[in-house]
Amino acid sequence: MNADMFAGNKGVCGAPLKACEATVTIIFLTSTTPADPRENVSPNFMNKISMWIIVIPIVVGVFILLAIVAFVIINQCKKPLPDPKLKAIKVEDRASAASSNETKPAEAASKLTFVSDDDGDKFDLQDLLNGSAEILGSGCFGSSYRTSLPDGTAMVVKRYKQMNSVGKEDFQEHMRRIGRLRHNNVLTLVAYYYRKDEKLFVCDFVHNCSLAVHLHAHQTLGQPGLDWPTRLKIVKGVAKGLAYLHKELPSLIAPHSHLKSSNVLLNESFEPLLTDYALIPVINAESAHELMVAYKSPEYVQHGRVTKKTDVWSLGVLILEIMTGKFPSNFFLKGKGNDEEDIVTWVKSKLGDDDRETLLTNLEVFDREMGAIGVGDGKTMKQLLKIGLSCCEDDVQKRIDLKDAVGRIEGLKLRNMSNDGEFFSAIASDCEEDIKW
Repeated sequence: MNADMFAGNKGVCGAPLKACEATVTIIFLTSTTPADPRENVSPNFMNKISMWIIVIPIVVGVFILLAIVAFVIINQCKKPLPDPKLKAIKVEDRASAASSNETKPAEAASKLTFVSDDDGDKFDLQDLLNGSAEILGSGCFGSSYRTSLPDGTAMVVKRYKQMNSVGKEDFQEHMRRIGRLRHNNVLTLVAYYYRKDEKLFVCDFVHNCSLAVHLHAHQTLGQPGLDWPTRLKIVKGVAKGLAYLHKELPSLIAPHSHLKSSNVLLNESFEPLLTDYALIPVINAESAHELMVAYKSPEYVQHGRVTKKTDVWSLGVLILEIMTGKFPSNFFLKGKGNDEEDIVTWVKSKLGDDDRETLLTNLEVFDREMGAIGVGDGKTMKQLLKIGLSCCEDDVQKRIDLKDAVGRIEGLKLRNMSNDGEFFSAIASDCEEDIKW
């Protein structure tokens, strides 16, 4: 047989054709031993287990991270945050120091100037800015903040923006003059901070609020009204402090120039402390004329001038406010001469010129928050009212001068005090002739 006989059969091999290729046969054997139980588990089930093994640690980690973040945020919220306005001072300070061409270090730009050698460098501006700040109020010229030093001492920072028209040397000289003032009824300036567009005054914190709060907002604070002995004590202290300012600052026409109940602070024993005094030399003229008490006086409203007796007029208005409990808003908000009846006119209408006026009419003048009074004290109270009216004379020539006013106030004494310190009721004695003031 030759190879031609097998032509066309592609799968035939071997002699006489070409040799066949080697082949491998694979034989699968089935084991008779039991299979591993895990081999029967569904692949989907195994995938789920693998997924949870990966997911669970991730979820736990996320929860731990969130818990840490929440803890940090809560702790930060519990800490008192510094007032943003005070913080802004530090930010602006650094910016101005960075942009300055001066070779002084940046710290020099934020240095406090202490006005007395007695105070020394007890703290710096950063100590004030880093402490938690509580806003005490916003007045005519700026805001006041209470802040704490690292040792816990409470200080007040007053921020003024209406002082940018006075030169640095003149400002510093005036601050040195103020820094020398020392009196029990004048709040001492501790330090100041100078920058062209704003100034900071630093003083000790007085814990008992202002006279205005005790006269007009004590019920909101849940406090009793001021009694008569306390009011007389306050008037005497204010008069002493004002006399001291006039003695020590004779070059100023009106050494205080901004005397009002909100600028009289009271310490724990209700001793008054005058504040915001001697500002006219450093306050911008347009702001002073618009906002300061001195420029609400009759002589300025009528004749455009401030005199040595302008502070006396402010003292008189304050006395009437203390004794009547009425806030003299028409003076301080609008100036004299408006349609609203002012406190001076109102007191005159109630008091009259006849010393034998009835008891009822006189009692209408006084603030009932003073409580019961005795016969002798009723007379003293009326004497104080008359001193206040003498201080409020529209005609400066007829107005009492400060020395006489202080002398007459100092001469007033408490009367009718019983051994236990209680006052006798004037109402029970309204039939007595002596009580007809």
